[in-house]
Amino acid sequence: MNKKFIEDKRGFTLIEIIAVLAVIGTLAVALLPSLDIVTDRTKNTKMISDLVVLDSAVKLYRFEHDSYPANLEILKKGYVPDKAYKDAKNAAFKYSIGSDDSYSLTGQKANGDVIKADGSTIQE
Repeated sequence: MNKKFIEDKRGFTLIEIIAVLAVIGTLAVALLPSLDIVTDRTKNTKMISDLVVLDSAVKLYRFEHDSYPANLEILKKGYVPDKAYKDAKNAAFKYSIGSDDSYSLTGQKANGDVIKADGSTIQE
């Protein structure tokens, strides 16, 4: 009778299931901070890529029209794809034209640092 009882035992005990769930929970908690870091890096990379695209489009517009565009929306008419260009904080890029025949594009990284493009370099 003892042999039959041992052979019929199937499945996991409650203690085994709780132990596995505890290990999975611990691993999940350990991974959460690294997911935030990856998300911030992704946002920053996308923002810098968009900044480079807009910077190139402003230069091309100036080359063709001998003046800077009044705003970034003008660039969506043939210079850049018609989409929302936002920084890592999900705010619109700031665009301004200087009095000395210059311009600047600025946006914020996920940590709040400001990135600036002025037609010659992108400064972090």
